[in-house]
Amino acid sequence: MPMNLTHLRAFHCVATHASYVAAAAAAGVSQPTLSEQVRLLERQHEVRLLQRAGRSVELTALGRKLFDVTSKLFAAEMEAEAVLAKARHIMQGELRFGTDAPINAVGVLSTFRRRNPGVSIQLVSGNSAEIRKRVLAGTVDVGIIADETPHPDLTARRLGTQDLVAFVRHDHPLARAKVIRLRDLVTHPLVIREVGSVTRRSIETALSAAQLQPTEVLETDSREAVHAAVIAGLGIGVIAEDEFNDDPRLVLLDFADAIAPITELLVYRTDNQRGHVLGAVLECVG
Repeated sequence: MPMNLTHLRAFHCVATHASYVAAAAAAGVSQPTLSEQVRLLERQHEVRLLQRAGRSVELTALGRKLFDVTSKLFAAEMEAEAVLAKARHIMQGELRFGTDAPINAVGVLSTFRRRNPGVSIQLVSGNSAEIRKRVLAGTVDVGIIADETPHPDLTARRLGTQDLVAFVRHDHPLARAKVIRLRDLVTHPLVIREVGSVTRRSIETALSAAQLQPTEVLETDSREAVHAAVIAGLGIGVIAEDEFNDDPRLVLLDFADAIAPITELLVYRTDNQRGHVLGAVLECVG
């Protein structure tokens, strides 16, 4: 019985994304079409490969075995495409790049685009926890995060470190100071990122070590929101130094206390199946 590669590719896409909706969007086909292709594969071979689990999809035992095979099959296909693309001196495809701060990705992506004009780039931003999850799920190929927690499925490459800094509005009582102390965050409202942000975790760790507890905290969901809140006069913002927006309404303050710097890492799945694109990214990092 001949193997239908279209049906096999449909199965692999759904298995990769654990969702018919996400798989259909990634494949550029309708969900009913993708569902029918998987159904035909199962019916042709009289097997059950996928089963629904709420809004997501889970692999059966046989489905997991087949997914191991299709992962190797389509990885080999992409490798073949890369060989042929290099023969034409043009790399094709898409780079899905996640970052916890766009400013940290600009240098790498600029070099990558210059060297690989045929590759389209999709940039996804979020906090470190969100980007880490996306890399593990395979919805982005590579990410820049500040989370050093090891994971057996991730390979991490150190990019550098950044100091934590504070900033206030130009008319804030601390604006004339060159430095700020941790205890100042207790006597003034603190504007901080959401749970999952490494910036938040770092400053909370420093405050805890100093046995300090802020009396008033304003939580935001982005760096842009932190800046906006400080500009509005709602408190003191804390951020990684390279992420500070040079705005005449804001004043940057260094911490007088010793606070551990944030380490930025480039991370990717060790079994990344889009190796030719990933390899080109790593070449841009140096």
